Amino acid sequence: MGVARLQPKNGSTVRGVVSFTQTGDKVSVVGDFYELTPGPHSLYIHEVGNCSSRNAASVGPVWNLAGNTGKPTGALPEIFAGSEGRANISRSLPTVSVGTGRPDDVIGRAVVLYADVDRDPKAQFGVPNNRIACGVVEPSTGLDLKDLL
Repeated sequence: MGVARLQPKNGSTVRGVVSFTQTGDKVSVVGDFYELTPGPHSLYIHEVGNCSSRNAASVGPVWNLAGNTGKPTGALPEIFAGSEGRANISRSLPTVSVGTGRPDDVIGRAVVLYADVDRDPKAQFGVPNNRIACGVVEPSTGLDLKDLL
């Protein structure tokens, strides 16, 4: 299993946890997010596992496997936050793996949550953008998601 602990970016207070669990040839993606503005938000896996920049530009482009011509590999389903500012995701992905070391492995990549829906995310260093939380996918210690917040 891999886990990304999302921390605030661009002055937000948003946080969350996303887990990736391999079961056969599919990966279950489960996530919980807090302190969001109500409405839809984009969620992407980015190529570089580096959330060090203030605006999360250090994560590089949205992850996409070589030869993929459809929706980017790193495009996760949009999430919707209710009036209480919480959202979650629970999906199964057939296009990625966890801890395999293959090109489709999510370990070492970054998960980025956006303030709204962004169909073509791009960012520059030092320029404010709509990236509100970021976390690197790391091998899990087997803790429950609630323990990781």
